[in-house]
Amino acid sequence: MTAPEWINDPALAGIDKAKLDFLQMMVFEGKNLTPKEMLPFLMNLAKRGKDNAVSFSKEEMELIVAVVKKNSTTEEIARMDKIMKLMQQKK
Repeated sequence: MTAPEWINDPALAGIDKAKLDFLQMMVFEGKNLTPKEMLPFLMNLAKRGKDNAVSFSKEEMELIVAVVKKNSTTEEIARMDKIMKLMQQKK
């Protein structure tokens, strides 16, 4: 798996590399999931993050999403927005 362009954005320089690596793993693993598979995947991801002491502040998540959206298609942005909405509902 090669690192995507967004992960090297200078705006992300203040975010721990381990967090970005975890996030990239999530993107790679969740890439081809159906909407029905997405919620269980996100729940499992949250558990794995907790087990590995990986968490993101609200500010980090907003920054990461903004950077990823800069390099995404309209379809990918819509999918991210849907995922973010699901994540907010589960808090």
